[in-house]
Amino acid sequence: MINGDRFDTVIIGAGIGGLTTGNLLAKNGQRVLILEKHFQVGGCVTTYQRKNYPMDVVHVLGGLKDGQPVDRIFGYLNLYSKIKFNEVEKVFIYKFPGYSISCYTDMGKYRIELQDAFPKEKMVITRILDEMSGVWNQVMASYYDPGILQWVMYPIRFPKLAKYQRWSFERYLDQFTTNHELKKVLSAGWGYNGLNMSRISALYMISMLMSYHAGGAWYPKGGYQNLSNALAENFKEHGGIIKTSTQVERIIVKNKSAAGVRTDKGGQFFAENIVSNSDTKSTFLNLIDGEFVPKKIRHKVAKYRQSVSGFVVHLVVDMHIPEDLSCGCVMYFPSFDTDEHQFSLWEKGEMELDANSMGFGLAVSTLKDKQMVPYGKHVLDLIYMPAPYEYFKKEKKEDYRTLKEDISQRMIKAAENVIPELGNHVLVKDVSTPLTYERYTGASEGGWYDIDCSPKQALFGKIRNKTPIRGLYLTGAKTYPGSGMFGSIQAGLFTADSILRGELTGGKMILK
Repeated sequence: MINGDRFDTVIIGAGIGGLTTGNLLAKNGQRVLILEKHFQVGGCVTTYQRKNYPMDVVHVLGGLKDGQPVDRIFGYLNLYSKIKFNEVEKVFIYKFPGYSISCYTDMGKYRIELQDAFPKEKMVITRILDEMSGVWNQVMASYYDPGILQWVMYPIRFPKLAKYQRWSFERYLDQFTTNHELKKVLSAGWGYNGLNMSRISALYMISMLMSYHAGGAWYPKGGYQNLSNALAENFKEHGGIIKTSTQVERIIVKNKSAAGVRTDKGGQFFAENIVSNSDTKSTFLNLIDGEFVPKKIRHKVAKYRQSVSGFVVHLVVDMHIPEDLSCGCVMYFPSFDTDEHQFSLWEKGEMELDANSMGFGLAVSTLKDKQMVPYGKHVLDLIYMPAPYEYFKKEKKEDYRTLKEDISQRMIKAAENVIPELGNHVLVKDVSTPLTYERYTGASEGGWYDIDCSPKQALFGKIRNKTPIRGLYLTGAKTYPGSGMFGSIQAGLFTADSILRGELTGGKMILK
């Protein structure tokens, strides 16, 4: 019986950030407890079963090439003894009218793709990609340098980061070119950060793309649940404890310090450190009594804009899917203004319902791992973004089911622009909406990336890993350095490092 026991650290949520934090702390001798509301670990980094077929929630992980950030963490944890990865050559395939461009992880190959498509912009493309590499080098350098948080030295040490701190990716591209089509292609992977080029932080967009160009794109053999399960197994081998189907209801604050947690069933667990992998709004507006949250933080969090969510159709099909669609995700745009159109609808609480005008993502898991299902079948996702949360809130369950069925059929029809006859070969279909993601992950409004990745909320706009409340730490997408799997894993390192007072980035030399 562990109820009421005292731990060194209690972590709320077994998403990828929480699992990384827990592993690093447990490996360094801490007694750590992770509490997870779902019946399995992983958060969004998961694979679930429908009619015995595996369905992934996420697509590709960056940063696993030798010596790259995620590789260093996984190597330090000896995780490769438990999980193997397939390398994916293309992060994205961008499909626009008149263009099909492969975004290779190899930046040289990607450069050639772009220059072949836009021959008059060869030098411009070189300058854009070279500057992205320069920004990435400073992002990586900042990981080594505790002075990143000292504003006086920050612009001197990292001038490119200082320059682009408040820029959108569109503004970044505008300094090089006025070619509208080229800018749309260069920003077409925006779905992995949740905002298109006019809305996304330049630093977040560049960092996301460069995490793949520098570190490769990777898929865990057997699906993403295998990665989360490997982290959980590794954590337990170091003495960590995980309790699933256990929802934290309140963070207990004593003497102005986070001291423990209480679950919805009345269980209490106490620790010197409490780490929240729950989202920002939930952490500060729901899990902590308002009187214990500094007014400045409470107001800041209340004003945060939540990231978008999506509508996803998971399919199993019995048909051939061509190898040339193998990538992290195919991004299909029927026009060069599809993204702006769908965001304008989202801002009005609506979605594009015309299959001929619908932009979407297409990710085929079984092209990245052919051993997952029997020969002749494939598992794939169709992704629509952004999907408005309120659009799916219906009083009657039957209305909700009818809406899901209607939109899913429209998306399958739209996807036939890429895979003809797709609708005639569906064996299994499962649909996820913003309400689905909220229910299973606890994310406010089903947001995929916690608070959104806009320039205002990027980097210094986020609350740090070590919060102003003593003993309370944050991990995962909500905090430094950013969103997605790559950012959440890095956040796990920096949060654990804060608790261990610099042991990991200093004494253990994970980063150096």
